[in-house]
Amino acid sequence: MKRIIVAALAALALVLAVAACGNNTSKGQRLENQQQNEDQTALEYAQPIPHYNYSQIRQNLIELETAQADGVQTTSFFFNLGVRDPIQTCPSIGAPIPTTDQLSNASKVVNDPFTGGSGSGAVVQQMDPNGVYSGGSSGTYVMCVGANGKPYADYWEGYVQTIFGPAEWNSSTHSAQLIGPPSFKFTK
Repeated sequence: MKRIIVAALAALALVLAVAACGNNTSKGQRLENQQQNEDQTALEYAQPIPHYNYSQIRQNLIELETAQADGVQTTSFFFNLGVRDPIQTCPSIGAPIPTTDQLSNASKVVNDPFTGGSGSGAVVQQMDPNGVYSGGSSGTYVMCVGANGKPYADYWEGYVQTIFGPAEWNSSTHSAQLIGPPSFKFTK
């Protein structure tokens, strides 16, 4: 049954690839596309994608996103590039937040006006399950916890290491060490 589905999908991909080529693609390019599709179909038959009933990496990602959303206790260490020891450390709440994360997506789906509204639109990013749209940034916000127990935001443009639990910096080994129980129960 899997092979029939794979073959049907490969045939559909081939038809779509050829249709997408249209009249603007050279004969050589169409031939190369066809050969690539045939190679992919042959490999999918010979070496089908494995099926798993459980995925540890998926479970860990679910747990990490849950810990991010729940705002568990963490400890964060702030580093300058090329400097071995952190310039600051603080008890923190949750995971570091890249400065480009946002609560709304600035993009939207736009229909192609040349298809009379029946064509496909532009693809936009979807929000992560923890409720934010991730972006790439070297800037990071960390929600540190002050001596009075109240959180404050600390912005840093260097690297940040965050440990999900109480931790401290070991100057002799130049590494962060967990000094208490983890603040979230991860499975192994």
